[in-house]
Amino acid sequence: MHIKRTFSIIVILTLVLLAFTSVSGAQDEEITLTVLTHWGEERLLDAQQAMIDEYTAMHPNVTIELITVPFEELLTEIITSRTAGISPDVYHLYNLWLPEFVTSGLLAPPPEAMVEEIVANTAPGIVEGVTFNDQVWGYPTEVNTYLLLYNKRLLEEAGFSEPPANWDELKEIASAITQVDDTGAVTQAGFGVLTGWDSGVVHPFASLMFANNGNYLNEDHTAVAFDSEQGLETLQLYQDLVDNSGIDTSIAGWEFPNGTVGMVVMANWWRATLQASENIDYETEVGVAEIPVGPSGEETSTLSYNWLWGVDANSENAEAAWDFVQWLNTPRGEGEASPMGEFLVNELGAIPSFQFDQEAFSEDLGDHFLTPFVNSTAYARPEPLIGGSQEIKTMLQTEIEALLSGMSDPQSVIDFVAPEANAILEEFRMATEE
Repeated sequence: MHIKRTFSIIVILTLVLLAFTSVSGAQDEEITLTVLTHWGEERLLDAQQAMIDEYTAMHPNVTIELITVPFEELLTEIITSRTAGISPDVYHLYNLWLPEFVTSGLLAPPPEAMVEEIVANTAPGIVEGVTFNDQVWGYPTEVNTYLLLYNKRLLEEAGFSEPPANWDELKEIASAITQVDDTGAVTQAGFGVLTGWDSGVVHPFASLMFANNGNYLNEDHTAVAFDSEQGLETLQLYQDLVDNSGIDTSIAGWEFPNGTVGMVVMANWWRATLQASENIDYETEVGVAEIPVGPSGEETSTLSYNWLWGVDANSENAEAAWDFVQWLNTPRGEGEASPMGEFLVNELGAIPSFQFDQEAFSEDLGDHFLTPFVNSTAYARPEPLIGGSQEIKTMLQTEIEALLSGMSDPQSVIDFVAPEANAILEEFRMATEE
């Protein structure tokens, strides 16, 4: 999803021209809702349809049409369908897109009673993750955090019984794990980076920087803060890992499930992939640890991000749309999970945002892999929601990957990205004031 500099302004100027239509609240008329998600795999389609069928059986006047597109096409689908005047009633969306969507008038705010439900039943960091301009914009679904995954067998073979607690240990262990063959080709990497994916590069960088007492943005979100000493130290960590062969770009972090990468910073939703792998034993070889603390840090930290259900501001059936979304996220009974909670845990292996879902699935979420991730939701810092976020993220990804491949260095990454990112932030600020 490479979004050009003009993304924020184009979205705002294009979408703000579309008028808000009246909401139909009649409960006895025939209503058709369209729902857009990125869950297109067959098993996920069946599970989504089962929830839809259950709801429509209780509301025979409501028909729900499900539309799915791949994740990499979701943002484009939302924008183009809205511009064409055929937007869905309900979206499942990535919270990073909230600033542009809210500023352009794409989303309808939930009824106040629903906002109170969300605030009362989710952790503060999760509420913050679905809030922009002091308004909650939808029901949070899955919450994802990043932690250090490590291959216990590879650490033991390199002479280590525990994962690294700080960056010096991270560098030492990564270098010891790396192996090369007789030709000098790397056959096993100590630390892997999830190159080729913006979140796979930037989210681990931010998580490490947070554990180094750094910040992504300044307090009022008017400028980036990753150009600080803490940010530079985080980039230097990557440089040091390249220099001591702890990182080798020929073996990316994606190879961790294949048993050829010792450590990687990754999110909890990778669990299903690891469980299905034939090259690493999920129960005995996959370990999870807190993000190692950097030289300027005092305690671990990490980044979290959310997905949420939202309703289009132009929906002619907004009341029915919110009723469906609320039902999805309401417990079936005392001590039971919500339909959405069941879907997230049983089908995705994800961590649900609502506390009642976490409690209902405490056993499922209590295995050796997910327990540290669930615990981290209490201290994780939400991905900052700012206009231009996606463009800044893509730019930072590109420059970090350049550093990893020897085409840049830590200071050059800062010198290039920081002023460009600040210009993007200023551009968005000025556009919203016009």
